[in-house]
Parts: sequence; C-alpha cells; structure tokens
Amino acid sequence: MMNDSLFQKLSESIKERKEVFLLTITDCDMREINGLKALLLPTGEFYTDFPCPPSLQQMIMNHAEKLFRRKRSATFSFSWNGSPVECFAEYFPVSIHLIVAGAGHVSEPVTLIGKTLGFYVTVIDDRKEFANRARFPHVDEVICQSFMHFFQKAELTAQTYILLLTRGHKYDVLSLQELLKRKEQPAYIGMIGSRRRISGVFEQLKGDFPNESFDKLFTPVGLDIGAQTPEEIAISIMAEILMIKNQASGASLSLMISKYTKLGFREGAIKWNSYI
Repeated sequence: MMNDSLFQKLSESIKERKEVFLLTITDCDMREINGLKALLLPTGEFYTDFPCPPSLQQMIMNHAEKLFRRKRSATFSFSWNGSPVECFAEYFPVSIHLIVAGAGHVSEPVTLIGKTLGFYVTVIDDRKEFANRARFPHVDEVICQSFMHFFQKAELTAQTYILLLTRGHKYDVLSLQELLKRKEQPAYIGMIGSRRRISGVFEQLKGDFPNESFDKLFTPVGLDIGAQTPEEIAISIMAEILMIKNQASGASLSLMISKYTKLGFREGAIKWNSYI
C-alpha cells in the first residue's frame, strides 16, 4: 500500500512529464521491508515510504539504472545483508506531448482523440475567445499566447508532436520560423492547408532557411482516407501521428496477408494467426 506522500510525488512526476520508476520490494526474508515502495527519477532522486538503509537504497538504484536505459518495467533480484531481495520496477514514461497550434473547429476533435490515446495535450492560440477552458475542458493545457513567443521557448523533444492548425499561413510561417531556429527537434510537425497555402509557406521559409530539407514537416497533414468533416480530418491526422510514433507503414493490414489467401483459407488462417 502506497502512502499519501509517495502517491502525491508520483502524481506530480507524471503531471510534470518526468519519467519515474515505482519500486516495490516483492520478496525478502526480512519481512519488515516486504511490500515497501520507493520512487526513483533519472536524476537520482530517491523517495521512499519507509526509512531505507543507505546500502539497500544504493543496491536498488544500481539495478534500476539499467532499466532506465532500457525504459521498461522489469523485476530484478540481488543479495542484501545475506538475504535475497526481489524488486519490481514499474516504469512510468514521459507522456507524449501533442501541441496543437490553433484552436479552430478541427482542433476540438483532434484534442479529444489525442487525450483518448493518452497524449499530454496543449492547445495554443492568441485569441481569448478560442483559447479557453470552456472550449477545451478535456486538455491538459490551454495557453493564450502568440504562436511566435510560444514556440521560442516550448520544450521540444523526441516525444513532442506539433500540429499547426492555425487560421492563416502567416501564423504557420511565424511558428515554423521559430521551430526551425531551434536546435531541438520534435518528432513530428504537421501543417494543415491547401496546396496554395502550403506553397506560400514554403516560399517564405526558403528565403530564411535555404538548406532546410523540411523532413520533419508533414503537409498536407494526415493520411488519405477521404476525410471531409472536422471529425474525419482529426482521425486522419491522429492516424498519421500514430504511424510516425509507431514507425509503421500506414498501409491496410489486409494487404499484409493477401499473398497468404492465395494459398487457401486454412493455410492463410494459420499464417495470419502467427502474424498477430
């Protein structure tokens, strides 16, 4: 059973988008430490719900450090004071950050789907009547600020996915100018718009960034599913983000087994079962 202070610290770490391990001693001859819990952050911060002997803390930290590099939950064992100790380390990764620039009609279903998928969602717009909690009660952050100032200082990591759904190409240009100046690289930048709008954006950016390949810029944003409504467009966009996140092809799964169906239903079924 986790005490309140440790639970609060775990909740804060998740909210602040810090990766953390929840450590539980699951088996030990010394009954007084069985079931005891601790938190470990990559910075080396160690929090417990019991007075932990320094030697035991160091043993736990040494083993958990390897798991931080692998970024996964696991059980590990070691010997402490002549007794075998088993510890389960549950990994809480940094949640993927979805930044939606522009609080228009497509942004609402996009952010709803993003939250459903477990993303940490930020909405940014420079208009108070759009960037507010009444319109986006479900997201983690609603920020009313200019796009330029926001992207000057926004945290960008390999876990950051950015959608430019602004109301005009000049705001896309301002946002991209700041993003392209940064040394940090997000995992994905998607920009909505017509061919004319996209062409205008590239035309303006090429003058300032002649050597930029725009490899991380996906535009027009989304997968080709014939989307028309804001909800359909949102599904198209989030499907593309998942494709990039999961390093998948985005192709129909049925295409992957079409060759097996030619061999007959039974063999095809066997092959498909082994695939999934």
